[in-house]
Amino acid sequence: MSHLGNTHSSLNVNSLRDLARKELTNVLDSVRGKKCLVLDPNISGPLSLIAGFSLLKEHGVEKVHYLQQGPLETELKSLIYICRPQLNYMKYIAEHIAHHQKDVVSNYEYNLFFVPRRTMICERVLEEAGITIGEYHLDLIPFEDDLLSLELDNTFKELYLDGDYTSIYYAARALMKLQTKFGLIPRVIGKGDCAKHLADMLLRMRKEVAVDDPSSTLSVSQNVDSLIILDRSVDLISPLCTQLTYEGLIDEVFGIRASHVEVDSAIVGPASQKSAPAAATSTSNAASTTSQPSTPAKKKKIPLNSSDRLFVQLRDMNFAVVGGVLNRVARRINENYEERHQAKTVMQIREFINKLGGLQSEHQSLRTHTGIAEEIMAYTVTPEFNKALEVQQNLVAGIEINLQNEHIEEMINRQVPILQVLRLLCLLSLVNGGLKQKSLEFFKKEILQTYGFEHLQTLLNLERLNMFVKQGSASSKFNYVRKHLQLIVDEVDEQSPQDISYVYSGYAPLSVRLIQCVTKGGLTPISNPVGANAAANPIGTGGAAKGIVGWKGHEEALKMLPGKTFDEVQKLDDGAIHSKKFAQGQQPRVTLIFFLGGCTYTEISAIRFMAQQDEGQREYVIATTQIVNGNSLLSSVMQKMDNLGHSAGGNF
Repeated sequence: MSHLGNTHSSLNVNSLRDLARKELTNVLDSVRGKKCLVLDPNISGPLSLIAGFSLLKEHGVEKVHYLQQGPLETELKSLIYICRPQLNYMKYIAEHIAHHQKDVVSNYEYNLFFVPRRTMICERVLEEAGITIGEYHLDLIPFEDDLLSLELDNTFKELYLDGDYTSIYYAARALMKLQTKFGLIPRVIGKGDCAKHLADMLLRMRKEVAVDDPSSTLSVSQNVDSLIILDRSVDLISPLCTQLTYEGLIDEVFGIRASHVEVDSAIVGPASQKSAPAAATSTSNAASTTSQPSTPAKKKKIPLNSSDRLFVQLRDMNFAVVGGVLNRVARRINENYEERHQAKTVMQIREFINKLGGLQSEHQSLRTHTGIAEEIMAYTVTPEFNKALEVQQNLVAGIEINLQNEHIEEMINRQVPILQVLRLLCLLSLVNGGLKQKSLEFFKKEILQTYGFEHLQTLLNLERLNMFVKQGSASSKFNYVRKHLQLIVDEVDEQSPQDISYVYSGYAPLSVRLIQCVTKGGLTPISNPVGANAAANPIGTGGAAKGIVGWKGHEEALKMLPGKTFDEVQKLDDGAIHSKKFAQGQQPRVTLIFFLGGCTYTEISAIRFMAQQDEGQREYVIATTQIVNGNSLLSSVMQKMDNLGHSAGGNF
């Protein structure tokens, strides 16, 4: 099963990190001497994936502060602000400047860099402040070789509730940058109204670039043959279900931010030491002896990426098999440690000592993931978790729908956290085409009386998003989609899965099934298309198009889902797209998948499983506006909600 964790891609996405790092150093070097860096708290985490504090220090940064309300006290006179173009941040900066100007000898220098683009309204707020304004074009951030994120918080709310399409523009600019670097993507396929806006904007941007600079011609990509854009509104069911992969459950229980999870240090044990294990143990004991009972538990940030080989092995597995894998790894490490007793000669002792560093690193990783897994296990064995999971699985499978109402009512009576209740109610509404009028009014009343009338706006927001609505006269469209796309698989082998449904223990995420519909049999580049729309060259017929599946055969299911369906071809300036660079025996073909409005770790795991099933013939690179789960998705549209324990701070 270790192959499920493979995140290798033949597309060199790390070059994007190099570009972002180079531009960051240019930003820092634009201000001479020692300086103070003031960061948007929501950018600091992603920025830590681009550059560590040592790099900042090399370029004159002495201190790093978070941009927040209140005076900024610093003895450094050169300040660099890096933040998203948000009005509340402009207010904070104005407060800082006003506070500094109270000093009669104030001689501060202020520089503001917007990420990724400046906006006129933000500039106007600070036009009298005497601040130098620029841009830092941080867009798609590589999390892994196969995973990129714009890290735009609240995109789901902005797109589908507020009607704010700013993130579509940012996404189009980021995809255009990818095409500039890796070549023109011949095929653009997608589903959803916002996804169609993104595709149209991307095509328009390319034409504008050609007009502005006729010498800037794009050649066809050498290995990226298709871009699939999926609108989050097309599949709201998958993120509302509880993720059952290891990484997905870490996100559900702890919350992952910028590839890091923050947990109590007691959970993962002491940090690995370069000295002998006994010394590490004594240090740990000394710390526990001096700690006071009233002292709050210290938090520790744990990186979750491919630098941890054990995590790579575990991340995409169904959690049901994680315990067995950890047990086997523990036995192997113990056997390796026992080899020291067989080391008799000097050469054997030297060989063991050379292995010792790697063993200690593995040992620390095992301790970390065993501690995290134990915490998750304590959460998943509770009757509350299992009951909610049973209700979810019955809902998506269409089993005893009306009976699930009673379970949800019981949860409200027990006053379980409102997010758990709303996840199930929205799921019930989505799979059943809404709730009957009587049931809808009943649940609204129960929620307001139990959790407070401040949630009236929350319920109205969910209604506007079509996530909690009155049932129409027609039967549920999801029933047809579920059957046609085989979303429910009764027998799932979680040890050796054969289908993407293993990630939800029997439910195949709709979004990834749609991707399978497109890529089944492979996407072949179209030679000499008649026009910009692929309908001019029917899918699966004749010439170079032979073997293309696309949306063909699934038109009725797609009609049942919200939003437009599109399948477009990007032409070269000579009116043709050449397929010679996709000849057999060359690099694997790469499909770029863009989730507009966020994707979950479970969907990422399912797509990685698809790549593993394709046996190296096709690779998938996933890009998204941000990574979400059911809690973060709903909390973004709720009133008076906490931040679900997600740290707003970064990793510096």
